[in-house]
Amino acid sequence: MINYNCSNNLNHTKLITKELKTSWQFKKLPDKNWYPANVPGTIHTDLFSNKLIPDPFYGLNEQKLKWVEDETWQYKTEFDIDENTFSKKHIELNFKGLDTYAEVSLNDSLIISANNMFRSWNADCKNLLKKSGNKLEILFRSPMKVNKARLDSLTYHLPAGNDRSDKKVSVFARKAPYHFGWDWGPRFVTAGIWKPIEIIAWNSAKISDFQLYQIDVTKKQAVLKATIEIESDKNKIVDYKLFSNDILLLKKKFTLQAGINNFENEIIIDNPELWWTNGLGEAHLYNFSSEILENETVIDSKATRFGIRTIEIVQQADSIGKSFYIKLNGIPIFMKGANYIPQDNFLPHVSDKKYKELILSAKNVNMNMLRIWGGGIYENDIFYDLCDENGILIWQDFMFACSMYPGDSAFLYNVEQEAIENVKRIRNHPSIALWCGNNEMQVAWERWGYQKAFAYSEPDSAKIYTDYLKVFHDILPKTVNKLDSGRFYWPSSPNSAPSGWEEEAKSGDMHYWGVWWGKEDFSAYEKYVGRFMSEYGFQSLPLFSTVESFSADSDLYLVSPVLKSHNKHPIGFETIDEYMRRDYKRPADLNNYVYVSQLLQAEGMKTAIEAHRRAMPHCMGTLYWQINDCWPVASWSSIDYYGKWKAFHYYLRKLYAPVLVSPVYEGGMLKVYLVSDYLENKNVNVTMTLMDFYGNVIWDFEKGHSMGKNSSELIYSQNFEKILEKHDKNKIFIHLEILENNEIRAENNLFFAKVKDLVLPKSEIQYNTIKKDGKLGVKIISDVFAKNIFIDYPDDKGNFSDNYFDLLPGEVKIIWFDIDGAENEFKKRVKIKSLIERFNYPNLNKQK
Repeated sequence: MINYNCSNNLNHTKLITKELKTSWQFKKLPDKNWYPANVPGTIHTDLFSNKLIPDPFYGLNEQKLKWVEDETWQYKTEFDIDENTFSKKHIELNFKGLDTYAEVSLNDSLIISANNMFRSWNADCKNLLKKSGNKLEILFRSPMKVNKARLDSLTYHLPAGNDRSDKKVSVFARKAPYHFGWDWGPRFVTAGIWKPIEIIAWNSAKISDFQLYQIDVTKKQAVLKATIEIESDKNKIVDYKLFSNDILLLKKKFTLQAGINNFENEIIIDNPELWWTNGLGEAHLYNFSSEILENETVIDSKATRFGIRTIEIVQQADSIGKSFYIKLNGIPIFMKGANYIPQDNFLPHVSDKKYKELILSAKNVNMNMLRIWGGGIYENDIFYDLCDENGILIWQDFMFACSMYPGDSAFLYNVEQEAIENVKRIRNHPSIALWCGNNEMQVAWERWGYQKAFAYSEPDSAKIYTDYLKVFHDILPKTVNKLDSGRFYWPSSPNSAPSGWEEEAKSGDMHYWGVWWGKEDFSAYEKYVGRFMSEYGFQSLPLFSTVESFSADSDLYLVSPVLKSHNKHPIGFETIDEYMRRDYKRPADLNNYVYVSQLLQAEGMKTAIEAHRRAMPHCMGTLYWQINDCWPVASWSSIDYYGKWKAFHYYLRKLYAPVLVSPVYEGGMLKVYLVSDYLENKNVNVTMTLMDFYGNVIWDFEKGHSMGKNSSELIYSQNFEKILEKHDKNKIFIHLEILENNEIRAENNLFFAKVKDLVLPKSEIQYNTIKKDGKLGVKIISDVFAKNIFIDYPDDKGNFSDNYFDLLPGEVKIIWFDIDGAENEFKKRVKIKSLIERFNYPNLNKQK
């Protein structure tokens, strides 16, 4: 018997929506053996669950599985239709996601030919269905084979640098670009039913779309427009009702014509509660619903949530160039966040729990924006719902990245339908801040040397760029303007200046990769600060337990073939190593190398983010590359594949805090900046203490200060050379604190030498475990300054309230573990070390 998940009451008039949950099977053509399949799923995960392939993420298995992408795969199932559903005039099968070239047959009749992973596919099948024994078959063809003729027919090559194949067909396939490989991800060209299949049954009319659009907002009232799209199979009259939080706002009759009908109504919300980003107020959401009725009986309904807020992307000419910032509810807001990639190469693996954990990991370090990068997917509804609820704005790319694409009519039509569907699907979300056409394609065309590398003729160049303009300066902006006209469209990120970094920094958004790709020193982050920093980053290894998850014991060394295969940058480890030797003493063993690589990343990103925040309002956004991983890998992420926070993500709690104190030592001058995101002025105390690593105070300073709202200000500047010349700069540091009502709002440490040159004393770290309200904690104290204390607990269920932190001499710090656990087990397995003791776990750690 078929197991349906019914989302509506079953009566004789109301539309019915059910998820088709059946037992599926799959096979490789022309093989005869069928195997059980999971739907939603992918061919790789189905092969693995049937023990037909090894774990794709383990060892060097990626290299052994390339054959999967070249095969044709067939899925099949059987299902019945219950009497109430079968009695409807229209019964549709809605395939919410097919990856990618799929031929769908129902009872031996072809009903759908799909060619776009980002679209849903719908067919009215009433004439083909029977009450029992319906046969559904889906044939998935290889993107490599489908597109070979298109590739061969071109007289020029289309650039696709991250497509890890000699035959670069990814530009023709409307499929997640990262599936073809990237410099942080493996190549797994998946196929399968990656989203649910629904049965939709209705009689004469249904609601096909319900949109809310904001016209005007004041403190006294919000004026909204509600638009509803109704599909009807005949001329008829229906009643329409519109509710907000179960309060009836509107009731009227509509006369429907056969076909698609659109109606608009203005609604007023008195004394509206506004939607705010994380840290500035409540992300308030209103619940709206619409119903159509026939003879006083509801025949269909749709609900949506909506946040009332104003949002602008402000570009104003100034003495430097042109601003680029987000104004929310009339207030310029500094964006603090990251770039986001899909959380798995095998997308159905990403559970609701994983989505919730990731968005909370962003919220808990004070982020207010994520950029959905253009080489992945338009995210599942739950992602946008969670961002709505937690006050996280979204920079939404369309799914194009680092390539040039064809411009034939079939491709352009496919792109247009993809854009229409996805804009309509997510436009009601208040978290959507802007739409962006693509990732790095404009800058690539202008500055990456494509014309020379591919020896384009002038006609070829003109054709490729004309095709680019068709998509990103015609189809996409027109779609956004028509369907989501209240939101800003940005053609490409960055929307570059052809002449280089210096010009690019004067306007628009900026991707700065002089650090890492250019191997410039971290201090270059302080020089190249654009108006909105939408990409920059530095790699580190994931936690050692994550490295162990994909490596045999014999592979746990620097740099084993397995480790190299889990860093997709061509010289990733060489670059990490070069930077590490500049600033740190390089550990020889892998465990400690992992630890120091994370400190290296965290300190480099600290330099960048502090420079960006100090520079407000010149700079009004910082989105580092990248928050997450799609598999266990050494990458630019701050959270590894298993959700474990790296050192950098712990650093973000202070770097993205509402108040930041940022000291800089330049040319003998000590300068201290105070940055506040608060929307009101606050009275604070500023304290600075110059001390040695044993806690002996050399110099101190304290003053009261009126901290300006939503600002960055220089609060201290002094020639410090005379004070420092009497002391060994390798043995001293400055500790700064910002206090409000005796509560620390921000703190920071400034050192005067590279970490490798600091003469750090060996610390006697003492700790004891504590338990409160079912949570485990560690109380830690050190006799001397302890740098980057790392609490190592090999558990994948949670993270600490802080980690990789500096501890002042005699300071007591309590760190909480964010899951319930057994105290004895925690005591047994926890290990604590600091940087000076990095070559092995210290014997001096004492449990009190």
